[in-house]
Amino acid sequence: MIDLVTLKDYLKRLNQDKKYLSYLKSINKKNNLTNIKKFFNKYIFISIIDFKEGNYDKLFSTNKELKKYIKKNPDKKCDKKMVKEEEIYRIFLRQLVY
Repeated sequence: MIDLVTLKDYLKRLNQDKKYLSYLKSINKKNNLTNIKKFFNKYIFISIIDFKEGNYDKLFSTNKELKKYIKKNPDKKCDKKMVKEEEIYRIFLRQLVY
């Protein structure tokens, strides 16, 4: 199971750790697994392939932008079954069709 430390590391890699802290402050909530998952669902949109390859600059603002990017770059698609087996990447699945 994915933990808070791993997700915080992901945010740091994506250079989103400060944005996350601002988000917590704005909603007046504490740093916990539930809130970090909500942040990922709302603000972190990246292809799992790009994330695994370290292409952190391929982070998008919306799910729609990410879907458009994956449609143009089918090699960035990842098999949903494989991702579910590699639990550490599940946070990136959300509503995408892989």
